[in-house]
Amino acid sequence: MTITTIVPAGASGIGSASVIDLVNPAAQNTTDTYAAVTGSTIDARAFRSVSYTIVNSAVANAIHWKVQGANVSDYSDAVDVKAEASVAAAGIDSYAVAQAPYSYYRVVVKSAGAGNVGIANVHGVAKQ
Repeated sequence: MTITTIVPAGASGIGSASVIDLVNPAAQNTTDTYAAVTGSTIDARAFRSVSYTIVNSAVANAIHWKVQGANVSDYSDAVDVKAEASVAAAGIDSYAVAQAPYSYYRVVVKSAGAGNVGIANVHGVAKQ
């Protein structure tokens, strides 16, 4: 997680700064069962909106992905806030929510076909 403060050009910095949380985990190979993308967790408690983009950098294999939301940091109460979706080889998909109702969000991925490894590249942002 990287917390970044952005001050618009020409702004005094007083009352005009925006704080965002960025997650850019390393690319992760998929397996035949859903697994959380390491480093994709966003703690959204101090933010209003959450968005993720996913790029499948595999040349030939599709992947499945979901976004989960939870109110407990270990995801013991996780629910799917984005239903399973496929991302074709070299494809892109996204998820966004303007009023993030859960405390924590993460991305989970798996191979679309048994033994057909894909490569998930996830980028996430939370904004105030």
